[in-house]
This record gives sequence, C-alpha cells and structure tokens, in this order.
Amino acid sequence: MRLRDYSQELCELGVRGALFRAWWELSGRFGARQTALDISGGEYQAGDTTDSWAQPLPFGNAHSVAAVMNARVPTERLRQLRAEAERACAGRILAFGRWVADYGAPVDWHVNPVTGLRWDSSRSLTHEIGRPARVGDVKLTWEIGRFPHAYHLARAAVFFPEQRARYAAALSTQLTAFIQDNQLGRGVHWTSGQEVAIRLFAWLFARDVLLLPTPTTPDSAGLLRQAMVEGAAFIERHFDYARLAVHNNHLVAEATALFAVGALLPELPRSSAWRKRGRQILDEQADRQFYADGGYIQQSHNYHRVALQVMLWACAITRALRDTPTRSWLRAMERSLDLLVAHQSATDGRLPNYGANDGALVSPLSCCDFSDFRPTLQAVSVLTRGERLYAPGPWDEEATWWLGPTALDAPLRPPRRRSASFPTTGYHVLRGLDEASFCTFRCGSLRDRFSQIDMLHVDVWWKGENVLVDAGSYLYNGPREWHHHFTGTACHNTIEVDGLDQMLRLRQFKVVYWTKARLLQFQDHPHWALAEGEHYGFRRHPGRVVHRRSVLYAKDETWVVIDRISGSGQHRSRLHWLGGPYPYRYNTDAGELTLDTAAGPFSVRVLDGEGHVRPGDVAAGQEGPPRGWLSRYYGEKMSVPSLFVTSTDEVPQTFVTILSAGPPDIHVKKEGWSVMTQSATLFFRLTDAGPTDIDVAAG
Repeated sequence: MRLRDYSQELCELGVRGALFRAWWELSGRFGARQTALDISGGEYQAGDTTDSWAQPLPFGNAHSVAAVMNARVPTERLRQLRAEAERACAGRILAFGRWVADYGAPVDWHVNPVTGLRWDSSRSLTHEIGRPARVGDVKLTWEIGRFPHAYHLARAAVFFPEQRARYAAALSTQLTAFIQDNQLGRGVHWTSGQEVAIRLFAWLFARDVLLLPTPTTPDSAGLLRQAMVEGAAFIERHFDYARLAVHNNHLVAEATALFAVGALLPELPRSSAWRKRGRQILDEQADRQFYADGGYIQQSHNYHRVALQVMLWACAITRALRDTPTRSWLRAMERSLDLLVAHQSATDGRLPNYGANDGALVSPLSCCDFSDFRPTLQAVSVLTRGERLYAPGPWDEEATWWLGPTALDAPLRPPRRRSASFPTTGYHVLRGLDEASFCTFRCGSLRDRFSQIDMLHVDVWWKGENVLVDAGSYLYNGPREWHHHFTGTACHNTIEVDGLDQMLRLRQFKVVYWTKARLLQFQDHPHWALAEGEHYGFRRHPGRVVHRRSVLYAKDETWVVIDRISGSGQHRSRLHWLGGPYPYRYNTDAGELTLDTAAGPFSVRVLDGEGHVRPGDVAAGQEGPPRGWLSRYYGEKMSVPSLFVTSTDEVPQTFVTILSAGPPDIHVKKEGWSVMTQSATLFFRLTDAGPTDIDVAAG
C-alpha cells in the first residue's frame, strides 16, 4: 500500500486517533496489551449489598404489559414467541432476529453454530480474535453471548405465566454456565466492550422481568452482581478504544453500560466514577453522533436503531435514579424520528437496507420482524413527543416495556410522509401521492468513518414493494470476496468506473478517501419531484472523472434516473441495478428488465442520451465472482437479479434509466423526451444541465 494512502488515513482519523489505533494494533499483535484484570481488591468490591441490588428497574409491570398487549399481538405471533423460548431452553436461539442457530444443550458458548468449530476459551482476546479463517465469522459466536434469548424467555413468561418457573430456571442455569465458562478477559466474549454492554442489558431486563419475580429461581443475585462489576471494569479498562479508535455506537453502548452499573450498584467504590463518566460521554455524543438533520454518524439505518435503543436504556436508568434524561439525549432521539420516518415504508415499517447491517437489535422487545422499525420509533416518539405514530398493533410492546402501559394512552398522530432532504447526512427522499411509492437517494460528503461504498445509490419502492434494493452486508468476517462484494460500489445501484471503488478499502473495516459529494438541486412539486447531485470519488484517478446523477420522479409510477460521466479520456463505466426478490425476465433487444412483483410488473429500461437501447446482462445468485445477491438479515443471502450495463467510450457518457409500472412507451426527439405509462405521461428536455421543462399529464 502506498504511503499516500496511509497518510490519508492519518488525516481522516486524526493524529491522536491514528496513534492510538497503531498502538492498539501493534500491542495486540505482539502480546503487549494487558488483558488480565484483577477486580478482587477494594477498588471494585463492597460488602453484602443484596438488598440494594434487588431494587427493580422501571420496566412496565409484567401483568399490565400482558393485559394491554394480548389484544394487540396476533395469536400466531405469541405462539412463535413461545416457540422461541422453548428452543432457547435447549440452546437453539433466534439469531440476528431471523434464523435459528443451535449452540447445543448444554450450551457451548464458544462454538460457531454454522461451521461447528470452536474458539479457544483459554486464550486472551488479543490472540484468539485474530483467527477468523479457522473458526468462521466471530459474530456467529458472539450472538449467543449477547443473550437475545433472555428477552424471549422473559417476555414469553409474561404472556404464558404457567411457564414462568421453567423459563426462569433454564435462563438461570445458562447465566451461571456462561459466567463460569467465560473467565474475565479470556475468549471471544471478551473481545469487545460493546458485546459486554449488550449482554449486561439483556441480563438486566431478564433479571427485572423474569428472575426476581420468580421465587423458585436459584439465587443468582450474587453471581449476576459480580458479572456486572466485571463487565463495567472491563469496559472501563478498554474504553479508550471505543472513544478514540472506533467512536460510533460502540461508544454510546459502553458509556450506557458504565452509567447503568454505576447507578444500580451505588455502594461500589468505582460506582460514582462509572456513573459520572458514562453520563458525561452520553451528553457529548448525543450532539456529536446524531447529526443536526437527524442522521446518525455511521449512516446505517440499523445502527441508528441500535443507538436509539441504547439511548432508551440510558433514559430507563435515569428513571431508576428518579432523575430525568439530559435534554440533549431527547433532542437527538427526536430529530432521529424525522429522518427515519421519512425513509420508512408505510406498509410494513421497513426502511431501505442502507449502510452496514449486522443484524443487531440491542433489545428485541416485540413480536415484529427484525426489519420493522415501528416498535423502536413508536417508543421514541412517545418518550420525546408524547404522541404515538402508529395505530394499535404488536409494535406497541416496546413502548409499553420502556414507558409503561399508560404510554399507549398518548394521542395518535400518524406521520405525513413527504419528499424530504437531509443535507448534513446526505439522504434525500422523493415521495409520491401514495406513501407506498417513493425512492431514496444517497448524495452528501462523508463526515465520519464509513463502510458501504455507495454514493449516489438509489432505492425504489413501488406500491409497498422494494423493487430496487440495497444488497445489505451478509457477513462481516466471512470469506473476503463476499465482504468486498457487499460493501463495494459495484454491488450498489450506482456506477463503477474502470473497475474501481469510489473509496479505497485499506483494511477489512477501513476505507480512506472519504467520498465528497454535492447536492445540486432538490425540488418537490405536486406531480413530480427531482433530486440531482454529483460525487468526486473518482477524481483522484487519471481522467478526474465526476459522476452526476439526476433522479426525476413522476408521481406515482415513473422514475427517470440520468447518469452522466464526465472528465477526460476513455473509461469503462458500469451501471448497476439490483432488483428485489421477484421472478424476472430480461429482453436484451429492448434493454429491459421486468420484475414480476405482487403489485404487478415493474420495468427497468436503460438507454443512452439519445434514446437508443443500452443492452446489458443479468445474473442472479452468481458465486464467482459474487453477483446478484440480497442480504436483508445477517448471515442470510438470497438470489436476486443484477443488471449490468457497460459503456467503454470517451467521456462524457450518458445512461438514462426508465423505471416504471409495466413497460413504458418512450419517445425521444432531439432533447425532448416523453415517457408514457397507463396512468400518466412524463415530458422533459434532457440537456447537459440535466432534465428541464418537466411536465406530467394524466392519462
């Protein structure tokens, strides 16, 4: 790698962060980093404090939660919850909110459930984590260590109280086994402070909702208390890694865990320091990590939800202290609502699969699908605005746990989703008259560490169907070719030039030359909307190529995406469109991909600037090299159609993609274009400056 690239990393990470990261990597490689941690001394221990430890957290009363939610959760979903709890008793847990992973009975805490291979629990974190090729993706083992099934068991006991004693006994046995089998600072479950934090949150919820109210449960209060102290001490020891080298949702999760342990165990000598430091970091990061327009530092919808759930934990802890949340926390959560709701599908609560998606759901507190954001957004809305976004349904459960059943008495104010631009984050949404049809557009300079190389990507939703999609993440630590595929430019709905990514992948989770981009215009009119922008990610290469994209939306059934590649010289430009999981067919002569969706046929046709067909090729489920895959859930992928249209010419080059309900009737005469569908005709002039003289006629 060139010295210039490492200099760029130094510039983007900052001198202090870069020096710390270099020390961290080197000390881990050569075994110099201290991992042993003795918490037996007076700095961490106090006398018998069982009474104070038994004080409950401010979660909704279990009987009241069941009473109000039984009418809101469909019977079939409650049966599924019970089935998840039954499987968890036997070591088979719902992993990443989606698929069942078998860890054995008794649970093998160090196994990869997919490969069947094991991590060495006796090795220190700095040695064992560096061997993913042997065992497989470490996240597949981390998932059991996060204890998502603790929520399933506790919640199932609330809805099926006759099983409470059995579920409590099973969870208590697993908690005891985990603590005994995972020595502090040894093995993969001690490689990340965030993993420790998420585990502590799960244990706190289960303790409050399931273990304490169950008299037949073996007394595990002392063991849990010791585990909380160990977790907080570990996080404190390695806190600078999250603060200086990572600086994202890891930091807010670890700060909240410190705050929680310091608040719930006030008699410990370190409690005051943990409580103070955790809250101080949360105060700072509420303004730093949550952008002014409501976006989140990682530009990932899933990680945005992770951060919101962590902030809900912080607010719950303040209630346990009989205190109030810091105003900056509430402001950060409230402005997040506007951005996330603007991107949300009104039909099923999903959002585009933007950014890194590792299947994380800190607190699974509803029977809704993992991809449904309504549970968390409902809770945040009630907390910050005192109003509900959604009519009664299973998504109400999360708000009920965090805020109590009376939260559901808040007035209902359904969102009015309209076209919206979020320039700080670089997210833009073009909405139709029907909320079920919209598109999203990525265009804005990156401000912080990023992973998905996707500038000018477009997602399209038509009648509730996500017809053009973001591929997702699949696996973080699987085979390199898969990780590179799902994060790279070629996988996204944008243009790759000369086989290059918009940014340089320096290491597995590190990119440099953060993409600079500029929104050129954003307009919303009664019958059409337009967003246009360009990015400069290819300018550092010969030819200094600039990619400009215009997205014109004729409400509600036609999109025209115009791509212009400018610069100098001859270049190979490849436009990519990734379809959703639908039957498809491709007509090479017409340059048209047709997706047969539940709402009807949806057409993708690519032309040049004069209206001539640009033929392409379609592949789905291709293994080598990977192409035509969609991963909506971590560790799971499905075959979908991938359309490549390539041009190798002198620049400028122009691609015009017509997206419409059914096959459109397209006419081009010089600069004048008309695109006719069954419901309307779109007229525009295509000039070097983009589409102008736009009009939409009904019929």
